[in-house]
Amino acid sequence: MKLGKMLITGVVVVALCLSFGYRQGVAAGEKQIAPAKIAVVDVTKVLQNSKKHKAWQEKMTAEEITMKAEFQKDKKTLEALQANMDLLKPGTKDYVDAMKDFLDKKGLLEAKDKFYQEKVNMEMQQWTENLYTQMLTLIQEIAQKKGVDIVLAQEQLDLPSPSLRDFMLSIRTKKVLYCGDQVDITEEVMSALDASK
Repeated sequence: MKLGKMLITGVVVVALCLSFGYRQGVAAGEKQIAPAKIAVVDVTKVLQNSKKHKAWQEKMTAEEITMKAEFQKDKKTLEALQANMDLLKPGTKDYVDAMKDFLDKKGLLEAKDKFYQEKVNMEMQQWTENLYTQMLTLIQEIAQKKGVDIVLAQEQLDLPSPSLRDFMLSIRTKKVLYCGDQVDITEEVMSALDASK
Protein backbone atom coordinates (compact mmCIF):
# COMPACT_ATOMS: atom_id res chain seq x y z
CA MET A 1 0.00 0.00 0.00
CA LYS A 2 2.81 2.37 0.90
CA LEU A 3 4.50 1.43 -2.33
CA GLY A 4 1.35 2.29 -4.31
CA LYS A 5 1.02 5.70 -2.64
CA MET A 6 4.68 6.44 -3.30
CA LEU A 7 4.27 5.38 -6.90
CA ILE A 8 1.18 7.56 -7.39
CA THR A 9 2.90 10.51 -5.68
CA GLY A 10 5.95 10.02 -7.94
CA VAL A 11 3.77 9.93 -11.07
CA VAL A 12 1.95 13.13 -9.97
CA VAL A 13 5.29 14.91 -9.28
CA VAL A 14 6.69 13.84 -12.66
CA ALA A 15 3.47 14.95 -14.40
CA LEU A 16 3.60 18.35 -12.65
CA CYS A 17 7.28 18.78 -13.59
CA LEU A 18 6.56 17.89 -17.20
CA SER A 19 3.59 20.24 -17.28
CA PHE A 20 5.64 23.10 -15.77
CA GLY A 21 8.50 22.44 -18.17
CA TYR A 22 6.12 22.43 -21.13
CA ARG A 23 4.61 25.78 -20.07
CA GLN A 24 8.10 27.27 -19.66
CA GLY A 25 9.07 26.04 -23.11
CA VAL A 26 5.95 27.56 -24.68
CA ALA A 27 6.59 30.89 -22.90
CA ALA A 28 10.24 30.88 -24.01
CA GLY A 29 9.16 30.17 -27.58
CA GLU A 30 6.76 33.11 -27.51
CA LYS A 31 9.55 35.40 -26.26
CA GLN A 32 11.94 34.30 -29.00
CA ILE A 33 13.24 37.24 -31.01
CA ALA A 34 12.39 37.35 -34.68
CA PRO A 35 15.19 38.08 -37.18
CA ALA A 36 16.03 41.79 -37.20
CA LYS A 37 15.51 43.96 -40.27
CA ILE A 38 18.73 45.88 -40.91
CA ALA A 39 19.55 49.02 -42.91
CA VAL A 40 22.76 50.95 -43.45
CA VAL A 41 23.62 54.65 -43.79
CA ASP A 42 26.86 56.14 -45.10
CA VAL A 43 27.21 58.78 -42.38
CA THR A 44 30.17 60.58 -43.96
CA LYS A 45 28.38 60.83 -47.30
CA VAL A 46 25.30 62.33 -45.65
CA LEU A 47 27.30 64.80 -43.56
CA GLN A 48 29.57 65.94 -46.41
CA ASN A 49 27.18 65.90 -49.36
CA SER A 50 23.97 67.28 -47.91
CA LYS A 51 22.79 70.60 -49.34
CA LYS A 52 22.73 72.02 -45.81
CA HIS A 53 26.39 71.21 -45.27
CA LYS A 54 27.40 72.58 -48.67
CA ALA A 55 25.59 75.88 -47.94
CA TRP A 56 27.34 76.08 -44.56
CA GLN A 57 30.71 75.38 -46.23
CA GLU A 58 30.12 78.18 -48.75
CA LYS A 59 29.39 80.58 -45.88
CA MET A 60 32.56 79.48 -44.08
CA THR A 61 34.63 79.81 -47.27
CA ALA A 62 33.38 83.38 -47.77
CA GLU A 63 34.24 84.17 -44.15
CA GLU A 64 37.70 82.62 -44.61
CA ILE A 65 38.36 84.77 -47.70
CA THR A 66 37.43 87.90 -45.73
CA MET A 67 39.67 86.91 -42.83
CA LYS A 68 42.61 86.12 -45.14
CA ALA A 69 42.23 89.53 -46.81
CA GLU A 70 42.31 91.22 -43.38
CA PHE A 71 45.30 89.11 -42.39
CA GLN A 72 47.19 90.09 -45.56
CA LYS A 73 46.39 93.77 -44.97
CA ASP A 74 47.69 93.55 -41.39
CA LYS A 75 50.76 91.65 -42.59
CA LYS A 76 51.60 94.40 -45.11
CA THR A 77 51.25 96.97 -42.31
CA LEU A 78 53.71 94.93 -40.25
CA GLU A 79 56.14 94.72 -43.16
CA ALA A 80 55.94 98.52 -43.57
CA LEU A 81 56.62 98.99 -39.84
CA GLN A 82 59.59 96.60 -40.08
CA ALA A 83 60.97 98.52 -43.09
CA ASN A 84 60.55 101.81 -41.20
CA MET A 85 62.29 100.35 -38.16
CA ASP A 86 65.22 99.23 -40.35
CA LEU A 87 65.72 102.85 -41.40
CA LEU A 88 66.03 104.03 -37.80
CA LYS A 89 69.14 103.94 -35.68
CA PRO A 90 68.94 101.17 -33.02
CA GLY A 91 68.79 102.48 -29.48
CA THR A 92 67.16 105.81 -30.32
CA LYS A 93 63.77 106.81 -28.92
CA ASP A 94 62.23 106.68 -32.42
CA TYR A 95 63.61 103.14 -32.92
CA VAL A 96 62.29 101.97 -29.54
CA ASP A 97 58.86 103.51 -30.26
CA ALA A 98 58.78 101.88 -33.72
CA MET A 99 59.87 98.53 -32.25
CA LYS A 100 57.13 98.74 -29.60
CA ASP A 101 54.52 99.55 -32.25
CA PHE A 102 55.79 96.69 -34.46
CA LEU A 103 55.78 94.13 -31.64
CA ASP A 104 52.32 95.24 -30.42
CA LYS A 105 50.85 94.87 -33.90
CA LYS A 106 52.67 91.57 -34.49
CA GLY A 107 51.32 90.16 -31.21
CA LEU A 108 47.83 91.38 -32.08
CA LEU A 109 48.05 89.76 -35.54
CA GLU A 110 49.20 86.44 -34.05
CA ALA A 111 46.40 86.59 -31.46
CA LYS A 112 43.82 87.34 -34.18
CA ASP A 113 45.09 84.40 -36.24
CA LYS A 114 44.93 82.04 -33.26
CA PHE A 115 41.46 83.32 -32.33
CA TYR A 116 40.22 82.79 -35.90
CA GLN A 117 41.54 79.21 -35.99
CA GLU A 118 39.90 78.41 -32.63
CA LYS A 119 36.65 80.04 -33.75
CA VAL A 120 36.57 78.04 -36.99
CA ASN A 121 37.27 74.77 -35.15
CA MET A 122 34.57 75.50 -32.57
CA GLU A 123 32.00 76.45 -35.22
CA MET A 124 32.87 73.37 -37.29
CA GLN A 125 32.44 71.11 -34.26
CA GLN A 126 29.12 72.71 -33.28
CA TRP A 127 27.82 72.52 -36.86
CA THR A 128 28.85 68.88 -37.30
CA GLU A 129 27.36 67.87 -33.93
CA ASN A 130 24.10 69.65 -34.78
CA LEU A 131 23.90 68.09 -38.25
CA TYR A 132 24.76 64.64 -36.83
CA THR A 133 22.04 64.96 -34.16
CA GLN A 134 19.47 65.94 -36.81
CA MET A 135 20.59 63.00 -38.95
CA LEU A 136 20.16 60.54 -36.05
CA THR A 137 16.62 61.77 -35.45
CA LEU A 138 15.76 61.37 -39.14
CA ILE A 139 17.36 57.92 -39.30
CA GLN A 140 15.17 56.82 -36.40
CA GLU A 141 12.03 58.19 -38.09
CA ILE A 142 12.84 56.58 -41.46
CA ALA A 143 13.77 53.27 -39.82
CA GLN A 144 10.51 53.17 -37.87
CA LYS A 145 8.47 53.93 -41.01
CA LYS A 146 10.25 51.13 -42.90
CA GLY A 147 9.99 48.66 -40.00
CA VAL A 148 13.77 48.51 -39.64
CA ASP A 149 15.11 47.26 -36.30
CA ILE A 150 18.81 48.14 -36.63
CA VAL A 151 20.64 50.82 -38.65
CA LEU A 152 24.40 50.40 -39.08
CA ALA A 153 26.88 53.05 -40.16
CA GLN A 154 28.63 52.19 -43.40
CA GLU A 155 31.73 54.12 -44.41
CA GLN A 156 33.50 54.06 -47.75
CA LEU A 157 37.27 53.56 -47.77
CA ASP A 158 39.28 56.20 -49.62
CA LEU A 159 41.95 54.30 -51.51
CA PRO A 160 44.80 54.76 -51.83
CA SER A 161 45.08 55.84 -48.23
CA PRO A 162 47.45 58.70 -47.28
CA SER A 163 49.40 56.39 -44.97
CA LEU A 164 49.48 52.86 -43.61
CA ARG A 165 48.33 54.20 -40.23
CA ASP A 166 45.25 55.84 -41.80
CA PHE A 167 44.51 52.69 -43.78
CA MET A 168 44.75 50.46 -40.69
CA LEU A 169 42.50 52.86 -38.75
CA SER A 170 39.94 52.70 -41.57
CA ILE A 171 40.01 48.90 -41.53
CA ARG A 172 39.54 48.80 -37.75
CA THR A 173 36.56 51.17 -37.81
CA LYS A 174 34.80 49.78 -40.90
CA LYS A 175 32.16 47.37 -39.64
CA VAL A 176 29.89 46.85 -42.66
CA LEU A 177 31.89 45.03 -45.32
CA TYR A 178 29.01 44.37 -47.69
CA CYS A 179 25.32 45.14 -47.98
CA GLY A 180 22.84 45.04 -50.80
CA ASP A 181 21.41 48.26 -52.24
CA GLN A 182 17.96 47.43 -50.88
CA VAL A 183 19.12 47.99 -47.28
CA ASP A 184 20.99 51.27 -47.94
CA ILE A 185 18.87 54.24 -46.81
CA THR A 186 21.62 56.88 -47.22
CA GLU A 187 19.87 58.82 -50.00
CA GLU A 188 16.57 58.88 -48.09
CA VAL A 189 18.33 60.21 -45.00
CA MET A 190 20.18 62.88 -47.01
CA SER A 191 16.95 64.00 -48.71
CA ALA A 192 15.14 64.17 -45.36
CA LEU A 193 18.03 66.13 -43.83
CA ASP A 194 18.02 68.65 -46.68
CA ALA A 195 14.24 69.02 -46.39
CA SER A 196 14.36 69.60 -42.62
CA LYS A 197 14.70 73.04 -41.06
